[in-house]
Amino acid sequence: MTLSNLPAPFKSAKGEAEYLAAYEAMMRFWPVPYEVIDLPGYYGCTHLVACGPKDALPLVLLHGGRASLTMWAANIADLSREYRVYAIDIMGQPGKSIPDRTFECRDDLVPWFTGVLEALEISKTSLVGQSYGGWFALNYALHQPERVDKIVLLSPAASFLPLNWQHMLRGSLMFFFPSRWAMRNFKLWETYQPHLRRPEQLAFFDAKTEQLYLGFKHFRCQGEANPDTFSDDALKRLQAPTLLMIGQQEVIYDPVASMDRARRLIPHLEAHLIPEASHDMTYFQATVVDQHILKFLRGGP
Repeated sequence: MTLSNLPAPFKSAKGEAEYLAAYEAMMRFWPVPYEVIDLPGYYGCTHLVACGPKDALPLVLLHGGRASLTMWAANIADLSREYRVYAIDIMGQPGKSIPDRTFECRDDLVPWFTGVLEALEISKTSLVGQSYGGWFALNYALHQPERVDKIVLLSPAASFLPLNWQHMLRGSLMFFFPSRWAMRNFKLWETYQPHLRRPEQLAFFDAKTEQLYLGFKHFRCQGEANPDTFSDDALKRLQAPTLLMIGQQEVIYDPVASMDRARRLIPHLEAHLIPEASHDMTYFQATVVDQHILKFLRGGP
């Protein structure tokens, strides 16, 4: 069944096969059983996986830019012990979700995600988002506060400060001239590299980098809602209790200045700088990150 009114999301059948093989290679790091769910809807077919007890409270994971839900492999075991966790391939990003229309601004993504929650029969949930997914979670909590319990922002992209020139330049080069060398260079720049001395961490890094490269090369971007910085007034309106974590060695913006602005404006905020972490915090400091998330979610309003 063809759901999309747009051209196929991949530029060629060969490119799609290469990307999906890399996607499945990343899913081999997934340590717990999971249920595959594909939700047809007005905005296309949304792909997600669900883990954890079916009668537990819901928790939705929103991945970083072009990373797909596979990036949560290091966190899913901890989070799914207590929650019914839904890891989603964000529509319009490389992954297994098939878009039916373009997404060009932050408002475009809100009705799509509301439709996903309705299809899953989730009236209210907590959201955990990394980088692009953190920006997405914050935006959704501002638009639909009645549907959001708490939000966890992990190195959210551009939400409090614009992305710096190095990130913009490196990202543009990857978009227009994708290559394995350039992608590896880009991800090394975003990584606290002492972590890569451990073979298991290096294997995860290599598999993730390959998937990202093939997504840039083969996925047909037909319009994206690019992350932008929220105004003071918007951040002051945020109702959901919020947990913010940024790596002390973050490179896409100044981590201290970004956290200071969040602390000054967000009404109900818990914030932590995570040592020995850059934009790789979610997977290479997974134990610390997961402990903070679970403690925050268990706490009161």
